[in-house]
Amino acid sequence: MLTDVTKLDEEQRRRMLKKLVEKLGLTQTAKLLEIGRSTLYRYINTNQNIPLETVRKAADMLTLDELSDVIYGLKVVEVDATTALSVVIKAMKDEKFRNFFVSVLYQYLGEYLKNMSSTYIVTEEDVKRFEKSLQGKTKSTIDMRMRYLILALTRLGYELSPDGIRDLLAELSEESSNIARHAANSLKLFIKTVIREKNLQLAQFLYNSFKVPKSRYKYRPQPLSLETIRDIFDNISHLGARAFFLLLAESGLRVGEVYSLKLDQLDLENRVIKVMKETETKRAYVSFIHIETKKWLQEIYFPYREEFIRTYEPAVKQIGADVEVWKQKLFPFQLADLRASIKEGMRKVLSKEFRLYDLRSFFASYMIKNGVSPMIVNLLQGRAPPTQFQILQNHYFVMSEIELQRIFDEKGPKLLSLK
Repeated sequence: MLTDVTKLDEEQRRRMLKKLVEKLGLTQTAKLLEIGRSTLYRYINTNQNIPLETVRKAADMLTLDELSDVIYGLKVVEVDATTALSVVIKAMKDEKFRNFFVSVLYQYLGEYLKNMSSTYIVTEEDVKRFEKSLQGKTKSTIDMRMRYLILALTRLGYELSPDGIRDLLAELSEESSNIARHAANSLKLFIKTVIREKNLQLAQFLYNSFKVPKSRYKYRPQPLSLETIRDIFDNISHLGARAFFLLLAESGLRVGEVYSLKLDQLDLENRVIKVMKETETKRAYVSFIHIETKKWLQEIYFPYREEFIRTYEPAVKQIGADVEVWKQKLFPFQLADLRASIKEGMRKVLSKEFRLYDLRSFFASYMIKNGVSPMIVNLLQGRAPPTQFQILQNHYFVMSEIELQRIFDEKGPKLLSLK
């Protein structure tokens, strides 16, 4: 070993472990370091002290160039949201600084900026402007356009991106081709009348990124194995995105359903996700999480989430957003940010990307291959409408939440293992 690890501070030690995980993957790194994956998560993502022996082993597995990059690379300093906003304001006013700032951003955050540049954040004012643009049409037309626009925006977390819209249309088509078509038409009109005035290039990109379904949506999901899903999970760097991916893969729920979850919809004690209330097209239903997932969320994700909330709450207040609503979100991150990090993990493992919607198909296929009745899968994924569910309960069988959870625990895909 050529590096005296005793002289490294905790941040350098943490960067060393992150470098090793980036190189070998989380599972292999934990195995070689002879520690559990959960322990490695904590070392990387919290302020927990890293034992000297673990650092020595990690140093032996990195090349001199890799060690140099970790130890002598760019210095990381604490920057609060106010400072970050000040830098942006300076870039707006100072052309020379702006050129430098933008070049640095693209050098280190190019892929992320590429994803964000194709995303439009919808504001309340945008929705009002759209409603105003509909004046002159019949009341029924206005009501229909607004209803389907709000449906789409709510499912998308008020973020419009090509991937997000395509995933949404696939999900809606699963429920009804008519709903998918109306939602697509409303989004097309919204992009044409509202976004086009603000950003012509982005509007054209979004408008052309999806088609209005003419009949039942035809899309062949990518076949995925549990091992592949686990590898992708291990290679997602953003801890919030990793938690988001974990719930999507293990529950089989829709992207919009998971992203819109509030804290009070996750009952950790009983390992239950209270998805939604009963509507005309859906029954009230629940999903579940595994014991291993409960432990990981408690020990890894929630401490990270709480620190994120503490750090960025002043900035959220500063930009005028509803802080209390934001704090109640299970995932208080931009959906585009989560997608970008997950797709980076996909590319590391598969050298290509697939839709997050495919995780819903993966869950159903995995359960059915493990002998679970398609009817039970439909119940777990919320496909059974209230009337059908009532008929099943009254005339065929009585399926309690406890029985559903038992099936889920025994047959559902697991990305984690207890250490």
